[in-house]
Amino acid sequence: MSFRHSQSGRPTTPNSPPHRTNHSSFASSSSATSSFRGEEDAIILEIGSRWLRAGFEGESAPMCVVGCGPEDSRRAGDYRGFLHTTHDGVTAASGSRDPEEWASAYELWKMDLRDLDLGLVEDRIERTIRETYNKYLLTDAGTSRLVLSLPSVMPYPLLSALLSSLFGRWRFPSITLLPTPAMVVLAAGLRSALVVDIGWAETVVTGVYEYREVATKRSTRATKRLLQETGKMLTALSPKGTAPPRPANEISADFELCEEVVSRFAWARPRGDDPELSSVLKKTVSIPCPSSPSTYMDVPFARFADPVGDVFFADGVAENQLDDEEKSLPLLVYHALLALPPDARGLCMSRIVFVGGGSHVAGIRTRVLAEVGSLLDQYGWSAVRGQAIEKQRQQLQRLSLAPRATSPAHGSEGPAVAEEEIDPVEQKLQRNKDKDSQPPVQGVLREVESLGAWAGASLATSLKIRGVVEIEREKYLQHGLAGASRDLESHGHVPDRRSGLRAGGDRSSWTLGGWG
Repeated sequence: MSFRHSQSGRPTTPNSPPHRTNHSSFASSSSATSSFRGEEDAIILEIGSRWLRAGFEGESAPMCVVGCGPEDSRRAGDYRGFLHTTHDGVTAASGSRDPEEWASAYELWKMDLRDLDLGLVEDRIERTIRETYNKYLLTDAGTSRLVLSLPSVMPYPLLSALLSSLFGRWRFPSITLLPTPAMVVLAAGLRSALVVDIGWAETVVTGVYEYREVATKRSTRATKRLLQETGKMLTALSPKGTAPPRPANEISADFELCEEVVSRFAWARPRGDDPELSSVLKKTVSIPCPSSPSTYMDVPFARFADPVGDVFFADGVAENQLDDEEKSLPLLVYHALLALPPDARGLCMSRIVFVGGGSHVAGIRTRVLAEVGSLLDQYGWSAVRGQAIEKQRQQLQRLSLAPRATSPAHGSEGPAVAEEEIDPVEQKLQRNKDKDSQPPVQGVLREVESLGAWAGASLATSLKIRGVVEIEREKYLQHGLAGASRDLESHGHVPDRRSGLRAGGDRSSWTLGGWG
């Protein structure tokens, strides 16, 4: 009988997927009978304010994206879903809601911890991760290594609640933390870049140079504020009818409707006048009426650009009237580049990476780059502003444009410069160098696409690169966050995890940021 006929057939009944294993060619040091070391693929989790992305290492995209909503928070015996309500759990008779309360039901957490219930955050995280494992990953939680991609700056109480939920409910041997900006740069195939993360609660611009964070700027102008302004606009456009008067600055439109409108129709006006937009601005769009979803109302297409301009670009507001925490996106990018050293600035300005939900708004990237270029033409790389500086700059410009008088040459020209000796070997080496290597692009504004933070974390984990922060289960249960350690000295492959030995560099104080 041949080897082909001796193979057993595949089972015809449904079965669980087999274990995903990576076989290493290195012999195992703990087992004399095994010649290969089998290690299960690590689980990659990217946890944000609204979404959780999960999958296995080595994949180019997450296996699932799980969100949070008011329907997920219902308990047994809660029949509010069968009442005549809107999608966000508000009855039709209750009318409008406060913008913050309107959006808080769809958040896993928020960075403002003053009114945040950390116990509720732990329950939401546990339910989301349990659903991810049981419904999508189809593997036992706690048996394989876990890698988390998190923002560089995260409140310690929130991070402690996240790790306590993971270590308390499941038996993960260790958890690796990776910073999101560095993973975005890695997924773009770069070493240095300026990452513009237009997230849910805030926009973070991070300068990364050789995979290290150099400068960070933040603004509260983000997707959450865009949805709130869109909800206010739709509430104002909906016909009042016989409904009672609504309080000012409150929203009666469904959250799902506003999110769908933003994803489909929101756009950013280009800088300057574009003659091709004249015909587009005259069109109208029919959308469901917030007060009566069965009827439709016509909205001019130009109105959908107003919330984007007000939120992201602060249209109609002077620069000196904006606080440091509410800068527009072009100013935020410009100040982030201004804070970088000159050599890092030249590389990062040619490698601007836009990520986050707000980066998918049509035209927002083009306008940000156009306005940053306008700021560079107007001010250059100088942070000094004022009327006196403007007068001095205008005087220097007039002097540079004034014609210069040429004086006649006196006497004979100086001695001729002796010709340098030509070395054929040096010329050949220079020609080969110019042929083989191309100079890096720098000094110009340019956008670069990235696969995202999850793909970067998957790539880094599959290459066995040591994480920024390693958290072991036993140390965390004994010492909490003080048991975590950041290794700044070792660079290379991850050591054998079964030995329990770690390289030098353990520290009691650590952070995911570049200044740790």
